[in-house]
Amino acid sequence: MTLGILLPTRGRPENFERFVKTCWATAEDWHLYVRLDTDDVRAPEYDETLNVVTRSRVSVFHGDRVGFGASLNELAAHAEMQGVSHLGMFGDDVMPGTPGWDTMLVKALGEDLGIAYGDDGLRGKHEPDLPTHYVTQAEVYRRLGYLAPPTIRHLFLDNVARDVGRYLKNLVFVPVRIEHRHPWAEGEHLHDSTYAEGGRNADIRHADRMAYIRWTQDRDWKRRLR
Repeated sequence: MTLGILLPTRGRPENFERFVKTCWATAEDWHLYVRLDTDDVRAPEYDETLNVVTRSRVSVFHGDRVGFGASLNELAAHAEMQGVSHLGMFGDDVMPGTPGWDTMLVKALGEDLGIAYGDDGLRGKHEPDLPTHYVTQAEVYRRLGYLAPPTIRHLFLDNVARDVGRYLKNLVFVPVRIEHRHPWAEGEHLHDSTYAEGGRNADIRHADRMAYIRWTQDRDWKRRLR
């Protein structure tokens, strides 16, 4: 198994069903690692999808509500222990579209450590080299000890990935479609409590921004990647 797809999700069983179906239709060599919060009132609805999928392709973990970053790191630890060579950071508002996208991202990295990302459909709205969802080697996780810096709850993880890719001199754009169905693209009718607790929460945004700035100023992550 090559790619461990990491998917923290909350309150969005419909998005989860869509993501699983598109992975089955488009990905080639993958295993999906899912993180559900124990206090998510909609968690039982995920079973409607999980009960009809090949569970050899999906692992589900439950835990306290700790935020996207910590959930991502928890899934990365499980995937790394199971021997995947690459890890992918994804959200439940993403829909991969290009057949073989996972293999193409893995191959684009080559032998050098780095970050590979596709076209999220929003490159005209944010900086085009911002990897909102990406693939990296498990070795990057092993060296850093995380994919999300522990002080970041939700936001700026794409900035972290870009900084890591730039530092490693291997930040690769691959023309595969990995559509980010964000309110920016689809409209405000998609806005929900999950968005409200992330990018739309001023306190979290400020705290995560400051945590990201402090992370960039800390030389320890660069030392670990050498």
